[in-house]
Amino acid sequence: MDYSKISDKYESVAEVELSEPCWSFDLLGIWKAEDGYYLSTDSGCSCPTPWESHTDDDLTGPLTASQAQEEATSLWADEDGDGYDPEAFAAAMALIV
Repeated sequence: MDYSKISDKYESVAEVELSEPCWSFDLLGIWKAEDGYYLSTDSGCSCPTPWESHTDDDLTGPLTASQAQEEATSLWADEDGDGYDPEAFAAAMALIV
C-alpha cells in the first residue's frame, strides 16, 4: 500500500476489497496508531493509485478495537449482511486486537 500522504505515525494493519475488482478498486484501509485504530475507504478506476489523495484528515478515528471492527463490518456488509470476499475480511478483522 502506498500511503505517501498519510503520516508515518499510522501503521498499516490491513486493506480489504469491498467489491469485486474489475479494472477498478474499492478498498477499506485499516491503520493503527498509539491512540487507536483508524479507517478509511478509497475507490477509483485502474489509473490512480489507491490512497494517493488521502491525508491524515481522511482517516476516521481513533477507534477502539471493537469500534473499528463494528465500523469496518458496516462498511463491508451489503444489505444482506454479506460482503465481497468474506475470508479476506475475516483475516483483516483478526488483525484488529
